[in-house]
Amino acid sequence: MRKNLLLILAMLCTIVANAQFTFSGTVLTTTGAPVVGQTVWVMSDSSRGWSGTTHGAFFSTSAVTNSTGAYTVTMPSTTLSGHPIWASTVNCTGGSPATLSNLHTYAGVNITSNFTKCVPPPPATISGQITHNSTGAANAKVYLIAKSPDSIWVGTTVVFTWKLTALDSALTNSSGNYSMTYPTSRPDSLLVKAALLPASSNYSSYLPTYHTSSLIWSGATTIAPGGTGSITRNIALIGGTNPGGPGFIGGSVVLGANKSTAAGDPLPGRLIILTNASNQAVAYTYSNASGQFSFNVPYGSYKIFGDVMGKTSAPLSFTLSTAMPSASAIKFEEKALTFDAKMTTGIAGVATQTAGIFPNPAKNNISITGLTGNATVTVYDVMGKVVATHAVSASNNEVNIANLPTGNYVLKLATASDVTTVKLVKE
Repeated sequence: MRKNLLLILAMLCTIVANAQFTFSGTVLTTTGAPVVGQTVWVMSDSSRGWSGTTHGAFFSTSAVTNSTGAYTVTMPSTTLSGHPIWASTVNCTGGSPATLSNLHTYAGVNITSNFTKCVPPPPATISGQITHNSTGAANAKVYLIAKSPDSIWVGTTVVFTWKLTALDSALTNSSGNYSMTYPTSRPDSLLVKAALLPASSNYSSYLPTYHTSSLIWSGATTIAPGGTGSITRNIALIGGTNPGGPGFIGGSVVLGANKSTAAGDPLPGRLIILTNASNQAVAYTYSNASGQFSFNVPYGSYKIFGDVMGKTSAPLSFTLSTAMPSASAIKFEEKALTFDAKMTTGIAGVATQTAGIFPNPAKNNISITGLTGNATVTVYDVMGKVVATHAVSASNNEVNIANLPTGNYVLKLATASDVTTVKLVKE
C-alpha cells in the first residue's frame, strides 16, 4: 500500500511540473471600450535576469484581441517558477508612452495582464460657415490652398514669387457649414476660398471669395505656418450687382511668353472678375474652351482683372457709353508671374480695315463686311438679352433683321479666336 501511495504522489508531481498555464487579459481604451485586433506580445524578460537553467527555455509569442478586447497565450510547459515575463502592446498614435508594458514573474499559476490604451484626440479641423446675404450657402465648395515662397528664372534673373498649391476641398451642407482636416507638420501658410457651384440658384450673383473678404488670392487673410489646434474660418461671399444692359465686355485668355508651351494658345477655366470704378463687385465668369469670355452690363466705368493662383493681375480700367458701347478686344495673357489684361485691336477672321455691318441703320437685312472666315453673330437688345443668333461666313454674310423691333442693338461677331462688337440701329 505504502509503495502504491508513493507512486501516485510521484505521478502527481510530474503532472504539476509539466502543466501549461495561460497568460491572458484584455486591451481596453481609457473609456472602457474593447480594442479589437490589437496584437499583444509575451516573452521571457532577459533584462530581469532570465536564465534558461533556472527559469526554463526562453519563449516569445503573441496573440490578437477578439471582439471583446480579450487575448490568451499558453506558456510553454518548460516554464519554471520565477520565470520573468514581459508583455507589451502599442499605445494609440501620439500616446505616452508609445508602448504599454506589463512585467510579471511566473509562479506556477495562470497570469492575468490587462492593458489600457489611450484614445487619440480627433484630428484638428478647419471649419466654418459659407454665407451669402447672411444665409447659409448650400451648393458651395471650399478650397484649402497652401501658399509658399518660391523663385523662378525670368530670362537671366531669379525673381521671388509665391507658389500656391491646392491641398484639399469640401462641400458645404444644407446650412453652409464645412469641415476639413487641418494639415499637420506644414511649413506653409494657408488660404481658404469658397465658391458656389453651378447648381446653386445664386451661382451668378455671388463671386468666389477668399477669407476674410477678398476677390483675389493676394488680398486673402492667411493662416500662419505651424499651429495644431482646430480653427474656424467663416466666409461671407461677395455679391455682384449686374442688372445687365446694352454694354458689352469680351475678349480672350491666352498663354503669354515665358511659358513652356506655345504662346498664344487659348486658356480655358480662368477666373475673370469685373468690378465698377469704386471696386464694388459686378460679375465674374470663367474663360470657355476657346479661351473666350464676355459680360453684358449697363453703361459705366469698370475694372477687369483675374484670379490665377500665384500670379498678380493688374486691373484694366475702361468706360462704356453710347459712344463706346463695347470693350470687346480685351486680352489676358498668362505669363510666369502675371495675368494681366490689355486692350487689343483687330480680330482673327475679320479684316480690321473694313470690318463692320452695312447698311447701318437698316430695316431688313445687313451684311457683315470684311469677313475672311466663319463667324457667329449674336444680337443683343438694350437690356443685354440675346434676341437672335446667326452663323455667317465670307461667302454667306447676310443677316435678316426684319423681325426685330425698331431700336438700338449690339451685334457681337465671334470667330474661333476672338470677338468684336458693333452698334446697330434698326429702323
